[in-house]
Amino acid sequence: MNWIIGWCPPNLGSLTLFGLVCWGTSASAQELLPTQVTTIQQAALQEEIESAGTNDDVPEVPSVPDPDVPFLPPVVVESEPNSGDSQRDYDATFSNATVVTPTATRTEERKFGGTVQVIARDQIEQSDAFTVGEILARQPGVDVVNSGGPGGVRSIFLRGANSQHTKVLIDGSPVNDPSSPSRGFDAANLTLDNVERIEILQGPQSLLYGSEAIGGVVNIITRRGQGPLSGALSAQGGAYGTHREGGYVQGSQGAFDYSFSGSWLDTQSFSSASSGAENDPFEVGALSGAFGVQLTDDTEFVYRLRYTDARARIDDASFSIGVPPTDDPLRLNLTKNFVQRFEINNTLLDGNIQQQFAYDYIEYERNDRDDVFPANAEGATRQFTYLGTALLWPDHEFSVGVQHWDESATTEFLPFAPSSASQYQSGIFFQDQISFWDRLHLTAGVRWDDHSAAGAHQTYRTTAAYEIHETNTRLRASLGTGYRAPALSENLFPFGNANLRPERSRGWEYGIDQSLWCDDVVLGATYFRNDYRDLILFDPMTFTLLNIGQARSHGVELTADWYITPEWTVWGSYTHTDTWDADTGLPLVRRPRDKGTLGITRYFGCGCGSITLAARMVGNRLDARDGSVVLANYNVIDVYGDYWIRPNMRWFYKIDNLFNEQYEEVTGYATSDAAIYSGVEWTF
Repeated sequence: MNWIIGWCPPNLGSLTLFGLVCWGTSASAQELLPTQVTTIQQAALQEEIESAGTNDDVPEVPSVPDPDVPFLPPVVVESEPNSGDSQRDYDATFSNATVVTPTATRTEERKFGGTVQVIARDQIEQSDAFTVGEILARQPGVDVVNSGGPGGVRSIFLRGANSQHTKVLIDGSPVNDPSSPSRGFDAANLTLDNVERIEILQGPQSLLYGSEAIGGVVNIITRRGQGPLSGALSAQGGAYGTHREGGYVQGSQGAFDYSFSGSWLDTQSFSSASSGAENDPFEVGALSGAFGVQLTDDTEFVYRLRYTDARARIDDASFSIGVPPTDDPLRLNLTKNFVQRFEINNTLLDGNIQQQFAYDYIEYERNDRDDVFPANAEGATRQFTYLGTALLWPDHEFSVGVQHWDESATTEFLPFAPSSASQYQSGIFFQDQISFWDRLHLTAGVRWDDHSAAGAHQTYRTTAAYEIHETNTRLRASLGTGYRAPALSENLFPFGNANLRPERSRGWEYGIDQSLWCDDVVLGATYFRNDYRDLILFDPMTFTLLNIGQARSHGVELTADWYITPEWTVWGSYTHTDTWDADTGLPLVRRPRDKGTLGITRYFGCGCGSITLAARMVGNRLDARDGSVVLANYNVIDVYGDYWIRPNMRWFYKIDNLFNEQYEEVTGYATSDAAIYSGVEWTF
């Protein structure tokens, strides 16, 4: 087995933290108890106390601070630390935990009839993942395909849709890159700094989120500050000369709240090309923050920002999929991304009317320093959103939204002159949410958009959920449509086609959730189908882009969560997806027909830590449209966990690819060998 355990030279901050670790190992049992533990960990301790038959000499568990803060209820995508205390809150069949992505308003998860998956804050912290893409890859119905190691392109596929059909949001700000060839999102540089939770919405979702939301939406929700000043500093190191330093501060004082974090990740990595002989280093720095002020009793202002600066050595990719890349020791990719969001949240009539005014401004800057075809690209997206929600009577809300979006981009392929273009879109939507007898929950909505280049378009969505409380059963179904307006490079840049129509989709699903033994076991099953029309493809007969593509995906998702005891949790999922490309009659590329996940978590007594074994099983899939290249199936097992060595100090670790599986996610691109990473976090 080829274990990668090389460590980079530690810096002064890392040495200081690791010195504190050594000193901290002499702490008493009382000192080892962390000041903040999860609900599951508290339950584990209580069970040990009861089984011992006595309370003597057992350390007292400190109570978890009340996360409620006196902020106005947000209307659109908003950070809500108190919406769910743990992953178990979201896994419950009748989950009362709040989600915001499905309806753009605060909604109890159980009332939404579609599929929404939530990765809670405790899961994010325990995973020790570097980026959002790492943790998304473990979710059912989500495929994250990496072109090489850290810094290589990471594409997100939802239920068989194309990667450009996934709309990615950060607190409601659309972050798909307008200067990319298809306005897709590259998750390579998106770190987990300041992330409160991640909500994944499957199926067509253009009713609320407009263009790109054909396959679904991934919404990264960041945290808001609360309570007295607190924070943390962390340092981590491990395989491939990797080191990461980070920290955050958060709190609130009077009418003000703040949350700010930053990190720096540096790795020597490995060659992106499987046949390569040199390393392809990757560096990324990130800053993220949210700052709020209560202007009046009924109005608050929130400013959010996220800045990313990344440098990645990459290898030369082929112009055709299914062809391996070639080694290039000189090629360098530079990427900068700045996301800003300005919000005003307001309530009227004792909270019966809620309003939000939001303005998003997102900038991208990319520089490909290729020695043969160097290129530069700059893009910007501006979006204004108004959403008003009226509580007509208990369990009945009506919402109206108005949105204006425009984008611009400039690309330059030396020695040719730069090309610039811009386009815009305006839309309005209506949504009605109503519940009957606290059992039947319905949502329905319609949207109209007018695009400057692609013309007018209409979409809709309706969902239903029915709860059978007597048997702990929930039935659900949804039907909706989506579209993707042509990207600037497809319709307005040179070699584009100004007559392209939007790509369209229609999707439906139905499912059942079942709880057993007081929510100790939660089972879920979903059947889904999505049909795609007017897909934009290159026509070799006319040498131009045309709306000639059609495709279909359908399948089954099965999920299970078993809370065996407060100390042991097991979860798993299986997704079977059949895809069909009407142009070739073959499955769509890079979509596995079968994918499974399995995880086991052990929580230690007294809430001192946890260890998780997580496995991913990915089946065969095509990597060329003509079916000439087939990627083999693979099974990867990761291990991660943490341990509180002092009340304010946590040791965390992870082992990627425990059994050193050799596999490829894209033809000719390398993946990590077995690799160990470890670090410490000091909280204050």
